[in-house]
Amino acid sequence: MAPGLVTLTAAPEWVTRDPFGRLKRADVPSQPYGITNNKGAVMLRAARNGYVSFRVLVQGSGEYRLTASIRGGLELDLYKAWYHRMHVEKDARPEYWPDALIPVRGRKPFRLPDPENAIEGQTAQEFWVDIFVPPDTRPGRVTGRIRLVADGEATSLLLRVRVLEKTIPDEPCIVVDHNSYSSGVKQVRRSRLVSERFWRGPVERLHNYYRLFHEHRGLFHNLGYKQSGSLAPIYGPRAQGHGRERNLTDWEPFDLLHGPLLDGSAFATAAPRMPRPRRPARPPYSIYTPFNPAWPADYLWWGDKGYEVEFVRGVRQFDAHLRENGWTDTRMEFFFNHKKRHRSFEWDGDEMKYMSDAGHHRAMIRMWEKATAGSPVPWVYRLDASWQVKNQFDVLGGHRNFWVCGGMVRWYPEEVARVIQRGETVWWYGGAPRVDAGTSSILQNAYLTWARGMHGYCTWSTVNPGRDPWSDCNGSATALLYPGERFRIKGPLPSIRLKVQRNGIQDIDLIDQAAKAADSLDAVRRQVSRAIPIPLWEAPPPNATKLPPEEWDAYNLAEDHEPEHRERKELDPFWWQAIRKLALKQERK
Repeated sequence: MAPGLVTLTAAPEWVTRDPFGRLKRADVPSQPYGITNNKGAVMLRAARNGYVSFRVLVQGSGEYRLTASIRGGLELDLYKAWYHRMHVEKDARPEYWPDALIPVRGRKPFRLPDPENAIEGQTAQEFWVDIFVPPDTRPGRVTGRIRLVADGEATSLLLRVRVLEKTIPDEPCIVVDHNSYSSGVKQVRRSRLVSERFWRGPVERLHNYYRLFHEHRGLFHNLGYKQSGSLAPIYGPRAQGHGRERNLTDWEPFDLLHGPLLDGSAFATAAPRMPRPRRPARPPYSIYTPFNPAWPADYLWWGDKGYEVEFVRGVRQFDAHLRENGWTDTRMEFFFNHKKRHRSFEWDGDEMKYMSDAGHHRAMIRMWEKATAGSPVPWVYRLDASWQVKNQFDVLGGHRNFWVCGGMVRWYPEEVARVIQRGETVWWYGGAPRVDAGTSSILQNAYLTWARGMHGYCTWSTVNPGRDPWSDCNGSATALLYPGERFRIKGPLPSIRLKVQRNGIQDIDLIDQAAKAADSLDAVRRQVSRAIPIPLWEAPPPNATKLPPEEWDAYNLAEDHEPEHRERKELDPFWWQAIRKLALKQERK
């Protein structure tokens, strides 16, 4: 390539290139696949009320300008990708892969190499293009253009979008959840001297997380209490007094965070520098509550009548506050996150290992049901289950249960079907792929959730990108958002992985919608599963059938129970194309 020559090409969303134009090894398909016709136009098909995406690759050196436009009432968003320098040992050659997306506004010029990314010898820059098709768009052909100007010369990519009659539903058929155990207010203790003004910064940061995940057809969960049971004021009111005089007071910080979420108004505003909200502003599907063994009752009295009096009284007051404000659309999760190994409590609330701890859960369920009987608030009893999931289904089932199951749930298809049949909600949980993993691998969990007939998937950690995700990236498997401050943006940035996941959820929603309309959902699930080489269920290892769960460990099971992402090397990088084709199949005239 001659010095100063800048070229422009388009690529599918599942194809990633490094800053030197080299294709990620895990993204090389078995068959060539492109999105341009023989005249170089980008050819796209899109349903209404959703997005279609692709990548643009600029190659060469020197200064250039890149602009994008679209007609027909469609809306186009352009992002510049950041190349994360992956962690390497001393003197090893680093790799760089794109993930964080920086919104492009105006006509600011760019350069290769990019002075912000500062990669020596960079010759390629990826951009991500999102095209949103409003729900009232008239079906038919719409055109647009990506235009590049460099050294006085202009070149462009013509866009041709065929808008289909299909309309993506507002609400996804599965819930893809993004979890966080960080309160964002670590340094603060509850104090009457702390004003509402103090909390506005942490609250706005959390609202922006909720907004960005919501816009990407997902959900955000943020747990506000610690293993000890302590919590900051924005997660729960003050519990004062004892016994029948116990009262919840000082609701202002809690309402500051939760009010705009529970009435949906937080989602009417975009996160800083992000496109306008396109999903309806509605309350979230579900949310953590601050209830734990040490709140709102004093755990010192556990087992005594006084504990039950305080606990039931606190739950009733919490429920009354929700009803008084009209916050009755979101599932409120009664959830115990603690583990006995942290030595605050003598029983496992989360990932129960010993069935002897089930008695504590039964006691909590009894008090919770007593306090919330007849309430219009959709309370659920959330149990995050792993080792004992099969036994817990039986011993703790039959209530308004919300199961969030570890990877071991893949051994129990019949048990899962039975729990769903009796009307309980079943999710499972795990991790997200690393930045340097195959681009389409993030779609595995959404696919498995739907194909198994489960209700949701929880990515266990999603807002912690690591100490230095920019120049010493550890893979950022625990983040699908990045902090925007480096780019003078007072809010989070989306990742490529998050956008690929959103587009996959859209496809599943279209397939699910059509299958339900034809009363053929089970048949369609079987049809899709035959085409996708990912086993829906797996046989347990021998020791899982020979030993009780109390004796299981990573050694005798020959696998780790922790929620890590599972890479499947047998998958073609374009495996999702079979699902995309079914979602956007030709409509009958």
